[in-house]
Amino acid sequence: MPTIPYPNILLDALEIGVIIIDDQFKVRYWNKWLEINTGIEPAKIVGENLQTFYPQIDYKVFSRKIRTTLRLHSPTFYDASLQNRFLEIPRTKITTSLLTTMQLQVTIAPYIPEQSMVMVSIYDISDLHELKLNLQHQMQTIAKLNDELYREKAIIDSNLLIAKIDSDCCVLEVTQAFVTFFGYKRESLLGRPLSYVFGEGSIDFDSKHMRDVIASQQRWSGEVKAFLENGDGIWLDAVVNPITDDNHEIRSYTVIFHDISDKKRIELLSITDPLTKLFNRRKFDEVFEQMIMRQHWNKDASFSLIMIDIDHFKRLNDTYGHQVGDKVLMETAQVLTQTVRTGDVLARWGGEEFACLLPDVNVEKALHVAQKLRSAIEMLDIPEAGVITASLGVSLYKIGDTEESLIQRADTALYRAKENGRNRVESY
Repeated sequence: MPTIPYPNILLDALEIGVIIIDDQFKVRYWNKWLEINTGIEPAKIVGENLQTFYPQIDYKVFSRKIRTTLRLHSPTFYDASLQNRFLEIPRTKITTSLLTTMQLQVTIAPYIPEQSMVMVSIYDISDLHELKLNLQHQMQTIAKLNDELYREKAIIDSNLLIAKIDSDCCVLEVTQAFVTFFGYKRESLLGRPLSYVFGEGSIDFDSKHMRDVIASQQRWSGEVKAFLENGDGIWLDAVVNPITDDNHEIRSYTVIFHDISDKKRIELLSITDPLTKLFNRRKFDEVFEQMIMRQHWNKDASFSLIMIDIDHFKRLNDTYGHQVGDKVLMETAQVLTQTVRTGDVLARWGGEEFACLLPDVNVEKALHVAQKLRSAIEMLDIPEAGVITASLGVSLYKIGDTEESLIQRADTALYRAKENGRNRVESY
């Protein structure tokens, strides 16, 4: 076996895992970090095939990454996710986290290409998970350390998204991390309103609400939708803190941002029906409960529930197939979304059934909206499915109603619409 050309002591001193391996997965080197964290001594694994010790690795993906690295003479990244499992290394660090195995980041770099050998570097990134849990506490700490920003400017400048603004929300200073993240040149930002960074259609920091917050000289926090210079939309958590001088007079404000786009995407997935992209049943029940708990409903301004069921959907599925059935559901969801008002809440109730909550309506307005929805569905043009119709049941909230009683009345009206010939609206 070829001798590793560099002193092992250097690789053993690293606080990361290092494997030197060939394209047949034969282990040529196993450093001290791996020995400590896996319990496998180099003498046992060096010269052996990695598959013997870790059969759970997706070796097709691993082999492809090694070949790419050797061909391009350039490092590649191995996605050590649930789909592409890698070494399972127990996590022994004492924390409040429930993680029992390390979350890894793995890179593959050329080592001795002529001998088809690569160096696999393994980083433990488990702490990033706990970092997210402590983010709010850390941001509060950062806000208290404004006086130390100048002394630690180099670290902060390269790592944190911070803008300094005046009372008119115009940018006075930004960190290098801010410039890099948003993709603008520093000189193009200075002196401009902060809303310029976010682009058209985003939450506007020049809004009356934001000006009122600044005028009150209070701390403010909230979520902001913004747009990068390339047009990509992102979500940010923003914290605005006043900066005072020695006389406790406010001279400017710092705005600290944290990218929460991934969190938002996860939240959206958890409340969205994957086929129709409407709210799912769980989210609808949550909104329904909140609406019932409001205290201001009366006979002139109540809220209504509309249950919508596509007629003969089972027969449509059996005749034309589930692909056509799915298309009907998606286009129905789209036309319902285009028809309801901005404040109405639309969801896929289940199967071929949809539900809609209409706030601030009486029974006449609710029936009018229901007729519009019925007509919009009837006008759908889906040649492979024929004419699509739906039956709708409407119920209006009354004092003392529960979610169950309101749904029961809407269901009763819906069944009446079915019994009376379908493609119609009935109210309880």
